[in-house]
Amino acid sequence: FEGTTNLSAKSDGVDFTLLPQLLDVAVEKSNEANALRSTIIKTKGSWLRNRQENLLSNLKCKGLGADDIKLETNKAKDLLDALSRSGSLAIESSELHVIVAVTHCFEKDIIETIIQDNINPIQKLESSTLLFASAIHGVGARDLIKDQFELNRLEGQNPLLLKRIERAEEDDELTRLASC
Repeated sequence: FEGTTNLSAKSDGVDFTLLPQLLDVAVEKSNEANALRSTIIKTKGSWLRNRQENLLSNLKCKGLGADDIKLETNKAKDLLDALSRSGSLAIESSELHVIVAVTHCFEKDIIETIIQDNINPIQKLESSTLLFASAIHGVGARDLIKDQFELNRLEGQNPLLLKRIERAEEDDELTRLASC
C-alpha cells in the first residue's frame, strides 16, 4: 500500500475516473477485501431549490421534479461551458467534491461481532479509512499518521497496512492504473 501512485499522474489535472479501479485494487490486496462492499448513492427523485432573484428579494423555495432537475443541470453545464470558453480557460479557485461510499460488512450484528467474535468494529473502520486515504493520496498509510502514539497503536492493529516498504517495491498494478 505504501508507495502507491496517486491520481494526479497526468500533468494537465487529475483523472477521477481512475478512482474506482484504484480503490478496488487497494481493497483486493488488503485483508479487508471480504468486508468492504462498494455502495451506490442515489438521490431522491424530487429536490427542493432555494433561490433568491436578487440581493433585496426574499428567498423562494420551489420543488423540482425529474424534468426540472435535468433542465437546471443543463443550465449549469451551459453556464460553466460559457465561463470556461468550452474548457479553454482554466477556472481558478474552484473546488470539486467527490464522494466515495463504501459499506463495511460484518457477518453478525454489532453486538454479536463485539461479544461473540471479539472484534472491535472501530478498529476495522480505522483500517479501511487508512487504506482508502493511502490509495487516494498516493502515499503510504504511515505517512498519513503524524502522531507517534497513534501510529504505534494502529501498527499493533494492522501491521500489514502500516509496514515499512522500500520505494523500489512499488505496487505495479496501482502504478499501471494511475498512469493510464
